[in-house]
Amino acid sequence: AAVSLFIALFMCDIFAMGQASTNTELDAILMVVFGIFALEFLGLSMTDASYLFGFFFWMDLLGTGSMVFDISFLAGPDVQEPDLVTAAAAGSDRQNVVVVRATRAAKLGARAGRISRVLKILRFLPLLLKSDQDDSVKMARVISNQLTNALSTRVAFLTICIVVITPLFTMFTYPEEDDSMRAWTELLALSAQKYHSAWEQRNATLIEDARTAFLIEVKRLRNFYSQLSYGPFHMVYGKSDNGVFTPLGEQLDLSGVEWTFDSPSRPSSSRIITVNRVQTYFNLSRPRVLEAAASLGLILFIILVMCVFGLIVSSSISVVALQPLERMLTVVRERCTQIFKYTDNLRGRAEDDSDDAKEDYDDMQHGSEFMLLEKVVSKLAAIASLSIAAGEPEVTENMNENELLVYNWTQGAHVATTASATGARASIFPKAGGSGNFRGPGTPCGGHSPLAATIDELAEGRSEPRNMLPTAISDSLETEEFCPLDLPADMRIAVGQFIVTSTNGPWANWARTNVTAPTLWGFVSEVEANYKENPFHNFAHAVDVEYTVCRFMDALPADRFLTDTMQFCLLIAALGHDIGHLGVNNQYLIEMGDELAVRYNDRSPLENMHCAKLFKIATATDSNIFVQLDKDLYKEMRKSIIDVILHTDVTKHNEMIKEMGLLYQVNSEAFDSLAPETAIASHAQVQLIASVLLHSADVSNPFKPWHLCRRYAFLCMDEFFAQGDLEKQAGVPVQMLNDRDKVSRPKSQIGFIEFFIAPMVTQMVHLFPQLGGAAAHLQINIQKWSDVWQEESSPGPDEIAKVAARVKKVADSMGTLAMSAQEFQQAAAT
Repeated sequence: AAVSLFIALFMCDIFAMGQASTNTELDAILMVVFGIFALEFLGLSMTDASYLFGFFFWMDLLGTGSMVFDISFLAGPDVQEPDLVTAAAAGSDRQNVVVVRATRAAKLGARAGRISRVLKILRFLPLLLKSDQDDSVKMARVISNQLTNALSTRVAFLTICIVVITPLFTMFTYPEEDDSMRAWTELLALSAQKYHSAWEQRNATLIEDARTAFLIEVKRLRNFYSQLSYGPFHMVYGKSDNGVFTPLGEQLDLSGVEWTFDSPSRPSSSRIITVNRVQTYFNLSRPRVLEAAASLGLILFIILVMCVFGLIVSSSISVVALQPLERMLTVVRERCTQIFKYTDNLRGRAEDDSDDAKEDYDDMQHGSEFMLLEKVVSKLAAIASLSIAAGEPEVTENMNENELLVYNWTQGAHVATTASATGARASIFPKAGGSGNFRGPGTPCGGHSPLAATIDELAEGRSEPRNMLPTAISDSLETEEFCPLDLPADMRIAVGQFIVTSTNGPWANWARTNVTAPTLWGFVSEVEANYKENPFHNFAHAVDVEYTVCRFMDALPADRFLTDTMQFCLLIAALGHDIGHLGVNNQYLIEMGDELAVRYNDRSPLENMHCAKLFKIATATDSNIFVQLDKDLYKEMRKSIIDVILHTDVTKHNEMIKEMGLLYQVNSEAFDSLAPETAIASHAQVQLIASVLLHSADVSNPFKPWHLCRRYAFLCMDEFFAQGDLEKQAGVPVQMLNDRDKVSRPKSQIGFIEFFIAPMVTQMVHLFPQLGGAAAHLQINIQKWSDVWQEESSPGPDEIAKVAARVKKVADSMGTLAMSAQEFQQAAAT
């Protein structure tokens, strides 16, 4: 680029100074440079948006385009053509000089476009490279460079304008240049005219006198220019007819005249002046060389001015702006580092956690301070909104009693209605009977199919777990339509074992290596036997949660941030998360002073009981799935399983939503780019995600396909209402959603989705766009529940409009969320 620029600026003048006699070499060189400039111009125009229509765009366009006026076969001057000056009408001399001056100014203006390219090279000068700046303050250096470039560009533009425009103001003044060549030619033309008159009279005396007088004038002409650097080298007598000069050597032969100057080697360095019957040839080689040298010197002077002023501007910027800015941005970077360390602590990472944390802080040194500051402010705002407890949303203002009950329940409140009935506590679901007795409206989930292999074959090693399931059921596990509600007990057990050992998940290899098939069968069978026949919280629900967790982990995929053992723990926790469930909630046990509530100090009594029963089974002789593990690994896995099961307590719901939101806000870039493994680093973060996966699978009914969503919801409401009946019998306050006489099933589901499920799904999809299908199902299901509510309750127009507004808000939100998740996945795929 520098060589091309040098050639474009100086090569024409260098050839002029060398008085090159042909165009060939110069044209070839300039064509190569023209091609380089054109390619650079097109490349920058197509790739750099800031370049297009900017200062350098127009200067490069002018400089590149002007090169056609230097190439002879395009529009440039031909050095083999002399400068012709012919006789003209009065006043045309002045006009010709104006045209010549305008042409020179235009030529210099075109060169200015090339001179501007020097600015692009100035940044590489050693004096402009501030190597002593603090590398940690990157933005200060960037701002300094931008200011230097901007001001240097304007200084250069002003310099070019002064050099180019100033001569334009003298174009129409009297031309201060040598008119002697024209004057001498006109004087000789007068003598030649006298000679012509004598020739026409055929008077020998007059002819000789006129010839002598003419030659005296020629001698005076030669003597006049003998001390100058330019002068005549040839003269011809003849006649001019319509711009064509015809020599008449037979009338007056001037070939014998001795001249001081020789014919120039470069034809364009000669000037031919024709006035009437005289044509004088002048050698202007020396002035043309000096003119080229002056042009070259002018360009060098402009470059020197730009360099000097660039250095002065750069030094001024450093003193006035850069040094104070460096101090300010250093403080910004230090404060940002402290804030990021604080957010890391909020995410569960200790300051001295590992070298990875230090690398994160080191990477921050390469970012823009302003971007860091903006990022910190946005994260602090998000953290503040997540950390400050908010009041009730505006939507509660127009809610009726039933709607407020749903909202309060989803917020963890335990306000209840007072029942008038009294009675003693009784067992609401006896052991006898199948879950089919509690089936709600909807289509069957599947038929009964015999196991493809017997338990004995499995125990004797004559069959694999994957061979026990009928093909129809194993195929349905690959879709979102799988439903275990209508499967017999042995089939559910087989599905439970199949998901752990026979799927394609990475946990399956670990399970097959560390747990024998008969032991796992014994474990799943004991878990199934310890579930009660509740309408909803039964072993079919456990298998469904296990299946949903499996699909979640496969969709993410979870092996990018969860180990094989953690994934195995999640599936085991899913199978046992509701083991021994009594069909009533924790608040009922606490209200009734149940032995479980007393044992666990009113803190998640059901969940603690589930953990205890699960590990009692898991450590029994015939069902000890941890028998092959070392003690440390077992302790770690036990701790993880207990933690995720305890987080299925509904009172932990809002806390997990807040933690998910905080995790996303702190690491939004990683999650949006589908790279969660870069954000989920600490043990606390891994445990949070595992808890979220299990809890969301536990309450996944609202974002299943509609026919499954409806059926599961009715089963769950059956269980709630059964507890409400017990509360009425016991004479204790009936908890929210438990009073079958007041709660509308479909309307309660609208509130459940709006206040409980939608916020959770929103944060889940933010973290994992791969789960955007859950938002899409929610969008459909809440509208379906609205339709069912209107069919069953026949509400008034005002109530319909009010509920429709709430439903539309949630549906639109979920639709937007699903589309956004799809866009993130497409962007990551490309």
